[in-house]
Amino acid sequence: MKKIWLLILFGSLFVAFLPEGRAETITYKRLDNIYFNLNVGGSRTSNHVTQFFLDDRLAYCLEPGQDITVKEYDSFTSWQHTGLSFETQKYLEKIGYYGYEYPGHQTPKYYIATQELIWKAFDNVDIYWSTQINGGGDIIDISKEKNDILKLVEQHDLKPSFMDETIIGEAGSTKVFQDDNKVLENFEIVSTSKHQLEIIENSLSVTFADTEVPAESLILKRKNYDAQMLLIYQKASSQMLGALRLSYDEPLKLTIQNFIPEEDIPEIVKVPNTAFQNVKHFNVTWTIPTYVQVFN
Repeated sequence: MKKIWLLILFGSLFVAFLPEGRAETITYKRLDNIYFNLNVGGSRTSNHVTQFFLDDRLAYCLEPGQDITVKEYDSFTSWQHTGLSFETQKYLEKIGYYGYEYPGHQTPKYYIATQELIWKAFDNVDIYWSTQINGGGDIIDISKEKNDILKLVEQHDLKPSFMDETIIGEAGSTKVFQDDNKVLENFEIVSTSKHQLEIIENSLSVTFADTEVPAESLILKRKNYDAQMLLIYQKASSQMLGALRLSYDEPLKLTIQNFIPEEDIPEIVKVPNTAFQNVKHFNVTWTIPTYVQVFN
C-alpha cells in the first residue's frame, strides 16, 4: 500500500511541476487520398485529413468546424480551461486512449475513426470520409475500426468478476479464481502480499500463506501501453487540440484471507492430575484433585 501511495504522490508532484501554458509548436502530416466531409449545425466543410503534432505528441481536434489559425499553442495537463463536462472529458480520454495510438491500431482508418468518434461526442455533428474532396471518389468505410474502439471503451470500466469480494482459502493451499468478465489480463499486481499471487491471462492463482495471517488488501492497476499523460492545447480563436490519455484510473482492491481448518487446531482437554490439594473453607478441610491441560 505504501508503494501505491508513493507512486501516486510522485506522479502528482511530477504533474504539479510541469509548466502550465508552455508554448508548443504545431507540425503537420497530411494523409494521402483521405478527405473529411464535416457538417456542423448546417455549416459544411471538406478538406484533406491531416495529423497534428505538438512536441512529437499526436493531438486530435476537439472543436468540430473550428479552424487552426496559429502555429504555437499553450499546453495544459488538465481540462480545467475547456468548459467541457466531466462526463465528456472522461469519454474523450477513453476514445483517445483506445484509438489510433492503441497497440495494433496504427492505420489511417483507425486515425479517422478516432477523430470521428471525438467529433461525434458533440451535438449537431455529421461526418463522413472520402477519397476526394467534397465527398468525391469512394466513401471510406470505417465501421469496423469504430466498433473496435467502442468495444474497448465499453469494457474499460468492467472489473474482474471477483473484485470487491473477499477471497478465502485454507492456509498452505493453492486456488485459481477465473475472471468471468475476461478483463483481468489488462491489470497487474502492484501491492505486496504475504500470499503468492500470479495473474495468468484471465485467472488469478493464489497460494495462501502457511500460517494464518490477518486479512489484507491486494491492489490491481491497469496496464498502460505507454507513460504519456493528458495534454490539452489551446490558443484564442484557434481549434482546441488534445493529446488524449487517461488522466486518472482508480486502482482496484481485493481482500484476501486465509484460515486454518478447525480439525487442525489443537483441542484443550482438562484431565485430573494424580496430585491432590487441601482446600480449607468454613473451617472444613476438603481434598480435591487438581487438573492439567493437555492438547488433544
